[in-house]
Amino acid sequence: MVFAVRHGERSSHMGKPRPVRPYFALATGSLAFVLGTVNVTVSNVAFPEIVRSFPGVSTGMTGWIIAGYSLAFATTMLAGGRLADRYGRLTIFRIGLFGLLLGALGAGLAPNPLILVLARALQGMFGALTVPSSLALVLPQFPQAKQASVIGLWAAAGMFASGLSPGFAAFVLEISSWRWVYLVLVPIIGLGLLGAKFFLKETAEPSTKQSLDLLGVLMGSGSVFLLVLGTLQGRAWGWVSPYTLACFVGAALLLPVFIRRSSNHPEPLFDPALFRIRSFTVSNIAVTFAMVGAFTSWFLWPLFLTEIWGYSKTKVGLAFTPSPVISAAVAVMGGRWADKHGFRGIMSLASLTGTAGFFWLYFLLDEELEYWLAFFPASVLFGLGMGILASQLNSAALRDIPAGSIATANGIHQSLRYAVGGMGVAVAITVLNGTHTVARYDLMWLVLGVLQLLVAPLMWFLYPREQLPRRASP
Repeated sequence: MVFAVRHGERSSHMGKPRPVRPYFALATGSLAFVLGTVNVTVSNVAFPEIVRSFPGVSTGMTGWIIAGYSLAFATTMLAGGRLADRYGRLTIFRIGLFGLLLGALGAGLAPNPLILVLARALQGMFGALTVPSSLALVLPQFPQAKQASVIGLWAAAGMFASGLSPGFAAFVLEISSWRWVYLVLVPIIGLGLLGAKFFLKETAEPSTKQSLDLLGVLMGSGSVFLLVLGTLQGRAWGWVSPYTLACFVGAALLLPVFIRRSSNHPEPLFDPALFRIRSFTVSNIAVTFAMVGAFTSWFLWPLFLTEIWGYSKTKVGLAFTPSPVISAAVAVMGGRWADKHGFRGIMSLASLTGTAGFFWLYFLLDEELEYWLAFFPASVLFGLGMGILASQLNSAALRDIPAGSIATANGIHQSLRYAVGGMGVAVAITVLNGTHTVARYDLMWLVLGVLQLLVAPLMWFLYPREQLPRRASP
């Protein structure tokens, strides 16, 4: 595995006892990842309460409370990684945290839906600045042999938070207003800013000799924006409406022009040469199949439990708990395994395990309220598989990336991850179409299971074999 130590850049700490400071840096970076990702799912449970607090507001406006964050997050992620590598990862990281703080305050105190939507979009934009730089600030503080484990811990924190955030929101709603779903994030962001001050140091070499391709920034962000916007709004506008088609056609025309421009510009937003690295390309294809299942499941599970089984918000939160806890645990263990044995075998096994979870739901989950037989085993299988996939696909993608491009590459990977996640949710909304029947849910479990299954042959046959570091002789 070759991250920050590529091309002879060896850590000065290798062979020496590791100081405690890198683990505080990892905690700070993981906290920032949590803050960026938790906002993707935290509003789902609070959404009905938010709508009721603004009587008379249009459905289109309230929909943007959810869609606005996802759209801003996915659109800005690509630029976030490139800006961090170019202008300084620590600088961009701090700017992102400060913007998240302002967005959380704005959302919690919003006097009307428009301010709430704008605050959520602000959270998405600045959250996208923290995520790519958070990992790039941490990795160089650890030796090469531990970096898959480090990414596993970093990703485990995000998965754990994303999975538990619906339950957290349900708990907040039981004791207080929906506004505290956002306001409670303010002191947590403050801890992140303190951690950045005391435990993080700059790991990039900022370079501004060449002008950044600003037109490319607009083109790249615009193509992602149009693609995600068309997917999120397709059901509301109509899938064959002029607005939806204009979004998809615009993205299809803009993307190849953007790639061509990036290939010829000395300081592009997006470096197509990264996709000549086989491990990066294969991992990014795999993440499109795997992560659509993760985000779509987190959207479908609470709907099924409330609409079909009649669960309360609190029971939904409790039902969710085992899966993210298991995911976080196996993400850490999966990282340690990958450090020693490589990615191909464990990723293929994780894919098959996650697939078994989806097929369990397809064959056994129905109107009969059988939590321990029908839902719990599937959530365990899903947690085991997704805990490894979500964390180690990130590690596998960055394995051969040069040190100076870690944040850029991570921004591309994360942008793709959240874009396909948002598209999966949009497709699920279309399939359900407001009708909660077991047959419609079964169709989604089947589709997601097949997509999950494709990851196994992809990683086993196409991902390059690892040259693992040799153990030192005793």
